[in-house]
Amino acid sequence: MKDLQNKENFIQLRAQGLSFDKISAEMGISKPTLIKWNQEFSKEVANLVYFNSEKLIEQYKLLKIQKIEALASTLSRILEEISKRNFENVGTKDLISIAFTIENKLKESISDIELHTGINEDTFTLEDMFKEKTLPILY
Repeated sequence: MKDLQNKENFIQLRAQGLSFDKISAEMGISKPTLIKWNQEFSKEVANLVYFNSEKLIEQYKLLKIQKIEALASTLSRILEEISKRNFENVGTKDLISIAFTIENKLKESISDIELHTGINEDTFTLEDMFKEKTLPILY
């Protein structure tokens, strides 16, 4: 039972990228044994690295979605405020500048999100939605 736990611990540590020397020092197991286990459990280590990477990618996607939502919400509030303002007001210039900056950030944030249709490798990006479209109240 302890041997199984040691092997599972080894797989975890190797998937984290630890060297044989560090694992040996931490677990108190000889380096030749760890090298043997590395050959024996190489697929398990590779799979764990893959799943750990997938988790990080998924977290990044969630953060990216939150960033897009925050930028879109801010842009919406700014556009709403601009629509209430008199364009002779000096502050409007600043709001328009901020709106352009946020619009560009929003486009940048969604530019690499693609839908793969599987038909002739066509893709449709969210950026396609912005082509030749601008902020309507600014023009």
